[in-house]
Amino acid sequence: MKIARYLKQNRGQAVVETALVMPILILLLFGILEFGQVINQYIVLTAAAREGARTAAVSDDTAARTAVTDAVANISNNGLSVTITYQDGRRVQGKSVTVTVKKPIEVNTPVIRDIIESAFAPDPAVIAGRSVMRVEQP
Repeated sequence: MKIARYLKQNRGQAVVETALVMPILILLLFGILEFGQVINQYIVLTAAAREGARTAAVSDDTAARTAVTDAVANISNNGLSVTITYQDGRRVQGKSVTVTVKKPIEVNTPVIRDIIESAFAPDPAVIAGRSVMRVEQP
């Protein structure tokens, strides 16, 4: 009899503890998921920069930009910028070409998006991928 009375008295405490801890756990879970998505965007941008640098090394800038755009097809390319620069300012065989791909971070969870926007307030947080290769054909 005493055990049943004891359990009834502590039931409200468990509900209050759950109500206090649950929002923190949910925010932590969504933070982990969003971090994974940002890392995925970074990996895709780095691969796209590598693809663009390889294409720029053997072809022209237009083909390199097309290669980058095709490489980022599985993520949103809103705000995507592609910069292609050559070592001496012009395309010379044996010199390097650098392709930089930048894009603002996209976060889907509203609370985390608000935290990121307030932390990086007038400028949005940007992720970038960069690759350097040697020009093979002039």
